[in-house]
Amino acid sequence: MHDSPVSADKFARMRHAMIGVAFLAAFSLAACGRSSNVSTQSAVTGAPSGGTVLVAAGTRMSGKLQTEIATNKNHDGDPFTIAEKNGAVVEGHLENVSPAAMGKKPSLTLVFDDIRMSDGTTAPISVRIENVGAFNAKTHHWRTLGMVIAAGAAGHMAAGKHHGGMLGAAGAYALSQEMKTNVDVKPGTVIELRFLQNAVAQSSAAPSPSGQ
Repeated sequence: MHDSPVSADKFARMRHAMIGVAFLAAFSLAACGRSSNVSTQSAVTGAPSGGTVLVAAGTRMSGKLQTEIATNKNHDGDPFTIAEKNGAVVEGHLENVSPAAMGKKPSLTLVFDDIRMSDGTTAPISVRIENVGAFNAKTHHWRTLGMVIAAGAAGHMAAGKHHGGMLGAAGAYALSQEMKTNVDVKPGTVIELRFLQNAVAQSSAAPSPSGQ
């Protein structure tokens, strides 16, 4: 039988190519990041004036997001709220909302306006998100893995050469990295905040004395 050495050689080349494809696929799972351009701003720009401190600087607060935040659904000015279990609600709005596109990361700015206590008292706030990773773009690991494996196998079959599978897989990996995914944070997501300054209640005008 004269075909055995050729068949064995072809099998070895295919095995090596698919091992390479598998390696690149595994690498894609590790390298495929969930990045975005998410920033935050606060309503408070200077030191708070005298008044009743509703929340002290350094306080950490956890609450659940009440409205979905998605770069492919929201627009500038859309409000969002984060509700704390004791009844306090952090209120804010979105700015600079930009959806993902080919080769372009999604982006948005969360502007924190104020905190509303359970009794209705409000105060402007300066806070920082402690778990900002909650606002990273959705992972596309499995999409990348599928593209790499499918393209690697197809490239090997079409090229009929030792490096066909690797070239196809590499091309699919490069394409998958250009296909950016959107930020999409669902209601109920726990958001952890840290107050950078005292949240001081807004003072109201004193009532005029009787008869004046």
